[in-house]
Amino acid sequence: MQLYAVAQPSLMIVVSGMGKVAAALATQCLMREHGIRRIVLGGACGVLSDDPLFASGGIFRVTRASEGAPGPGIPDTPTSCEPALWTQLPPATLVTLERPLFDNQRRQELAAYGELVDMEGAVVARTAAMYDVPCTIIKGVTDFAGDGHRRILRDNLAGVSLAVANTLWEGLQQHASSRFKA
Repeated sequence: MQLYAVAQPSLMIVVSGMGKVAAALATQCLMREHGIRRIVLGGACGVLSDDPLFASGGIFRVTRASEGAPGPGIPDTPTSCEPALWTQLPPATLVTLERPLFDNQRRQELAAYGELVDMEGAVVARTAAMYDVPCTIIKGVTDFAGDGHRRILRDNLAGVSLAVANTLWEGLQQHASSRFKA
């Protein structure tokens, strides 16, 4: 885990690494060790939906995040995310998995739970909710999470990551003076 501080606007940035465990631990560290009172997660994702709105390169505001089908350790209901920030972005529901998804059949099964898929978002939202800390998630689409899409993800990752970073930076600067002073 790498921590960075930004003076204007006043931010603490963490690069947790991929996966549920790394993301949950980094989120908890930010809140417990550094007193963070708002979490904003940005990153890349795949698409579960066949709706043309969810095209590669699109950037979305996650309104709900789950880990798919309920079961041991997986809550029955998705975690709600902060609805008031980055409202210019289209909303989406996110499904978080343990591993990258490159399987057409599994993609179709998971589409019942959301439009986007990643490896961190739902656990970040759930960890933040456990501490009653608002969480906003912004995701950029790299691929369609289907058979053979690893190369597509790699080809699109840099451009999508830059677009998400720019969207986050513009929004953080815009909202810093009023909304982030919770």
